[in-house]
Amino acid sequence: CVLEGVEYEDGSTWQPEGPCSSCTCVNGETLCSMVTCQRRPCPVHCLNPIPSDTCCPICDDCFYEGVVHTQGHTFASVSSPCERCTCVRGTVSCVPVVCPPTACDQPVTEPGQCCPECTVCELNGHKYTDGQIWALSTNHCSTCTCKLGHVECSTEECPPVVCVNGQTQVKLPGKCCDECQDSRESCLYQGTQYYSDEHWQVDECTNCMCVSGDVHCRSERCPPLTCAAVSTMPAVIPGLCCPHCLPRPATCIAFGDPHYRTFDGRMFHFQGTCTYILTKDCKDEDFR
Repeated sequence: CVLEGVEYEDGSTWQPEGPCSSCTCVNGETLCSMVTCQRRPCPVHCLNPIPSDTCCPICDDCFYEGVVHTQGHTFASVSSPCERCTCVRGTVSCVPVVCPPTACDQPVTEPGQCCPECTVCELNGHKYTDGQIWALSTNHCSTCTCKLGHVECSTEECPPVVCVNGQTQVKLPGKCCDECQDSRESCLYQGTQYYSDEHWQVDECTNCMCVSGDVHCRSERCPPLTCAAVSTMPAVIPGLCCPHCLPRPATCIAFGDPHYRTFDGRMFHFQGTCTYILTKDCKDEDFR
């Protein structure tokens, strides 16, 4: 075949106008065609720029099991959790996951999980991880431990309690064994023990004191507050009980050609020929 003065052997194929064209010599006749690319060959991204020896765009991401994955992303297969897949230039390649050996007799495989683990213990409908220690909610003297999928519990033995000098035997919340307390000298307030004459603060307005086993609290009463200045308003400062008059948040605006509204809300219409200061921090000089 002869095309544009160039001879080609029978059966040979060449690209006269780049990778998107193809010509073949068949029995002395030249047959040419153009490659047609899909309008959207890739789910999201295509390789940019396209290699010079390639006609159609090459996908840079992967569409696998209904999800688009970016180039180089490694993920677990939804249909087969024991496969790890990677997106490489539009193609997903998967390899099987090798599970390490387990050290327990009855390993557990959670739904959607590939490898069995010994880290799950179940007790009364609750799940615990391997090595976790917890106390039973019904008995604070019993503690349990999750060991390789098995629950081991132990019970603390309380020594005998003998209270003297007017002390009484009490059981504090969250404690296992009984203790001796002098009801005349200590107070129990919201689960916390306070000694006689001890002061504590409940909130910014309330202070309490333990007096021979009785809790006495005093709340500060705030006087009526009236802020005289228009630019101030009552507000509570963190750490203080009563409100104080604090400056209101303010904004100044410049708009149009000569219009200004100042921080106190006044309007001015002024057009000058000099350089002026619109606003500045007159205390710390943080901005100007």
